[in-house]
Formats: sequence, C-alpha cells, structure tokens
Amino acid sequence: NRVTGPETGLTPDRSNFDGTPVVGRDGTPVPFMADSWRSVSNWSVDYSWWHKDARETVLSDRVQKFLASSGIDKIVDRYTLEGKPLSGNHPTGPISTAAVGSLAATDGPTAKAFVDALWNTPIPSGDMRYYDGMLYLMSMMHVSGEFRIIEKPASSR
Repeated sequence: NRVTGPETGLTPDRSNFDGTPVVGRDGTPVPFMADSWRSVSNWSVDYSWWHKDARETVLSDRVQKFLASSGIDKIVDRYTLEGKPLSGNHPTGPISTAAVGSLAATDGPTAKAFVDALWNTPIPSGDMRYYDGMLYLMSMMHVSGEFRIIEKPASSR
C-alpha cells in the first residue's frame, strides 16, 4: 500500500523492505513493468481468499481506473508510478493481471471490462509468449474460480 502510485495504484518493479521504491541509476523510482504487473493480481487473490485488508479493494479500483482511462486496448508494458507511458508495447501480461484485480475491485463496468478483455485476448504467442502466457494462464484460472486453495483433509493433518 505504501509503495503504490497514489493516483494510479501502480507499483514499482522493485521496492525496498521499508516499502519505498528502489531508485534506478537515473535517480527516479523504478517504473511499473514486468515484475510489478503481478502486484494487482497478488493482492486481489489475497483479498478474494481472506478478505483481511479493505485497502486491496481501493488499490484494485485505482489500478483499473487508471489503466482503463486511456483504453484497455492501449495498456503498455511500462509506466512511471505517476502514469506516464514509457513504451508503446502492448503485452498481454498487464491486461491479464489487471483482470484478476476484479476479484478485489468494486463490482461494476470497469471490473467487468477487464475480465471481458482477458476472456477475449488470444493466447499469447511470439517472443513474450512464456511470461505473458504464464500470467494469462494463471489469470484465467483465477477469474474462472479454478485457482483455489486445496486443503489437506482433516484426517491426514
């Protein structure tokens, strides 16, 4: 919660143990990029399973609002934490994980639009097929309800 962009909800690619973003060689916080795409998915799954922290709904709403503001079909792979696009690449990964954000987000048209975008996204191919593909697969499992906790039977504990 401490490390997210206050207006965007975006998380840096890396952060320090005290919750501050790692500063890059250029003196600015490292941007939202490949490793941080998973943040919204992680806190949203945590919320959907345990409902322990209401801030996860606020964060998911914030990220989805920001990413939807310029169009889900225009999401790029890197942003500053303030929301400035840093590339023109349009990968599947951030769309997939933002769809998982709907598990914690407020029900409504934005959350639905991200899930619809995931369902309508083709299976990743090409150079980024491994990373984007794994995020796509895990996200499909999460939003379909098939990625769940399988508890050990009481008799074998």
